[in-house]
Amino acid sequence: MTEEGLSARIAALAPEAPPAEARVLDWLARNRETALHASAARIATVVGTSDATVIRTARKLGYDGLDALRSALAEELRRDLSLTERMASDVRRAEEGTALAVAADALRASLDAIERLDPDHIRQVAAEIGAARRVHVFGIGPSGFVAGYMAAQLARLGVDARALMRTGLQFADDLVGIGKGDVVLALAYDRPYPEVRALFDRAEALGLFSVLVTSAGTRLPDARARMTLRVPRGRVEGFGMHTGTLALLEGLLIAVSAADPERAAGALDALNAARRAISSDGMDL
Repeated sequence: MTEEGLSARIAALAPEAPPAEARVLDWLARNRETALHASAARIATVVGTSDATVIRTARKLGYDGLDALRSALAEELRRDLSLTERMASDVRRAEEGTALAVAADALRASLDAIERLDPDHIRQVAAEIGAARRVHVFGIGPSGFVAGYMAAQLARLGVDARALMRTGLQFADDLVGIGKGDVVLALAYDRPYPEVRALFDRAEALGLFSVLVTSAGTRLPDARARMTLRVPRGRVEGFGMHTGTLALLEGLLIAVSAADPERAAGALDALNAARRAISSDGMDL
């Protein structure tokens, strides 16, 4: 087992884990602070399994036992600042200069990283999106708004697209709408949330082309995407920003248009015609 963090190990192990071990992994991912002090018996009671399953899961993650897992978790938590701490870090930088300079620095770093992405990968993603029966753009929390934007822009280019933004049991309604011939585009970062795992379970079961847009760190929320595109989300110790993700998605939109310009032009012409029918004053794009 390589010296990767606990979150990355959970993401790699969870897709193949039996149900009881999967519940342990899910609890560890969601309750990292509590896990620092919880006994095997306590975890077993909460997730509905045995002490032995908890210890076995820790060993499958590459640790000698629960104590070693806790040590690794404590180190990971020391590296992972809270949202408040990240915001405070950027606020201190803004006080030393300007808030716009902080945002501009983050955007420049993101754009530099995007320019280093393999152009063939971008063309492949664009081609898969263009050939898909439907494209499902996943994002929860603030990323959900970005997913909604991407889905709306794809629809304007003539691509059947929808945003998946619900969580919990409501996400099941989104999952059953994913079918053969579809493409999954997921915006997800760091932790292996159950919704992310369920999304890639569905994509894997149907043999779909899947894309993960994620941060530039070492951890992955799920390792099963056919294509992974990494983009920085601000400074490592700073507040998470979506400017880089938006720039990447805008690039994908251009690539989708370039792959089938006639479809894109036809869809935009239809949109303009619909606008004229509504406004009667030629509200062209």
